[in-house]
Amino acid sequence: MLRHPQFLKDLVTGTAGALAAIHVSPEGLVLGSSPGVVEDEADHWAAVMAALHAVSNRSTEIIGRRTAEPGPWGHSVVEDRYGCTLILVGASDDSMLAVVCGRNAQLGDIAARLVELADSTVVVGAAA
Repeated sequence: MLRHPQFLKDLVTGTAGALAAIHVSPEGLVLGSSPGVVEDEADHWAAVMAALHAVSNRSTEIIGRRTAEPGPWGHSVVEDRYGCTLILVGASDDSMLAVVCGRNAQLGDIAARLVELADSTVVVGAAA
């Protein structure tokens, strides 16, 4: 049974354009989701997130070689041709948060909220 932590409920209900959210462990296990995400869908998200996380981490190595400033992966954005978006953010404990956004979402606001959550003890405590 999926857990629906309050911070994911609040993220979706309190952020315009956020349609669904999920929290995944560094190992790719679903830690929780917003209400309405069924278990099979959450497992699919977790697999995609793990793959994107791996690609993004390798990409930061390329950036670091060119800029002489290696740094950890921060976030990835995937957009479909209709303007709907998946934003994926790495948390300080190596877990990941993702939000699916509608066409008219304010992506900067949602990404900023995700980064704020990812850096908070709320998310780190949830993954423990």
